[in-house]
Formats: sequence, C-alpha cells, structure tokens
Amino acid sequence: MMTKKATRVQAGVRGRLRQLSLFSILDAATREALIKRCNVLVFDPEQTLFMQGSKHQYSYIIESGLIRTYYVSESGREITLGHWSDGDLVGGPMIFGGGYHIWSGIADRRSRVLAISGSVLHEFAASNAHIYPWIVDLLCFKLHWLSILFQVHGTEQVQQRLVKLLLMFSDIYGEDSPDGIVIRHAITQSNLATLVGSSRQWTNKLLASLNSRGLITTRERHIVLRDPDGLRAMVSDDWKPVPVLLSTG
Repeated sequence: MMTKKATRVQAGVRGRLRQLSLFSILDAATREALIKRCNVLVFDPEQTLFMQGSKHQYSYIIESGLIRTYYVSESGREITLGHWSDGDLVGGPMIFGGGYHIWSGIADRRSRVLAISGSVLHEFAASNAHIYPWIVDLLCFKLHWLSILFQVHGTEQVQQRLVKLLLMFSDIYGEDSPDGIVIRHAITQSNLATLVGSSRQWTNKLLASLNSRGLITTRERHIVLRDPDGLRAMVSDDWKPVPVLLSTG
C-alpha cells in the first residue's frame, strides 16, 4: 500500500526539492515484504558495492548511509557522478537486470543497503504498482543530475563550477540552520574536486576564498552556505539548480 506521504512532493523550505525516498511511500507490511526479497548488506567506508565493467547482478536500495558513484576514464581519471543516501537506489541504469555496470559505487560512510536482483525488483514492482512512478521519478532525477553536471563542466571558470555544485547540493541536501543552509552530507574536498574537474589543492583554495568572503563556512566537516544569494550572484542569471520531477500520486 502507498502511504499518505506519497501524495505530496517532499520539499524543504524556500521551495527546495528532494528526491522521494522509497521508504516514504511504503507502509510497514510492504517494506517488510521488500526486505524479505533482498540481501541485507553492510558496507564500511571505502568498501565497493559494484565495479564499472562488472556484470550487473543487483541494484542497491540504501537504508542508511552514503554511497558515492564514480566513473574512471581510459586514461585513469576518476570523476565523481553523485552521492546517494537513505531511500535512494544505486546500481543502475539497468535496474531490471542484464548488461554491465557503466560506473562504480563505493561507501563514503558505513552504509546498510538492500541488494535486490533485477528480476525480483521487476516482480515486486509489478505487484506493487505505485513503485513504478517512484522508479520513473528516480531515473528522471538522476538524468537531470547528470545533465546539470554536464552544464557545470561546460562552465569555463572553475570557481563558477564549484559555486554551482554547492548550490546543487544545497538544493537537494540543504537543511536550514541559524548559520545558513547546511549540506547535511560531509562531502570531501577530493570528491568536490573530481566533480568540478579540478585539483584538490585548487578546490581547497577556492573554498578558502569563499569562506573569507563570508559566503560559506564549515561546521563539523559539513559545508554551510551562509549567503546563498551571494553565491547565486556569482553564476549566470540563466542557470538554475537541478530541477526534480516527483510523482504526486
């Protein structure tokens, strides 16, 4: 059954949109039925869930934790594609099975996940029809995310790339605090660097510059956007944070 939470878009203050967690649309009985069809796995930080080029066996629904997906080019350059947390699904895009993984997934912190095969996910979705809109929303969300990453990398100045990335993270993971908008996941400088296509040293220098100007600060390894409007003024007027399509029924 679908819970009442699934009838509305998950949204933060000031219109920030969030990806709809699978667990928010499942009642207790349906969630238990899903868990029984999965392998429950726990990954410590830096443990790999799936590798680029390996045969697709499972998709992974995150119960708790943080998973980073990344791609490694033939030259050996590593590019972070995104960070995924509670209620997200990783291991696609062939979520119904078949083919090979086209990127890798690794735990950024201790994570508990539900590993589910493509055939079982397909069968479960067929018997719980409201899960299909969630799958469509999830794939749309990730497509938008990757599209915006292409936009970010199309920006000439590294500083603008970093600012756009911080705004994207605040739009998806931002939480209000007295100091500003806190990005609730601790994203490392190395991961930020691979996302914007810069060195860690240069990224650290840019973060320090934004800090000295009062635009951001850090609190217990979390980035806080102290002046989001000031950051938006640094990027082009026609750029908007990642749009998110979410089902309302």
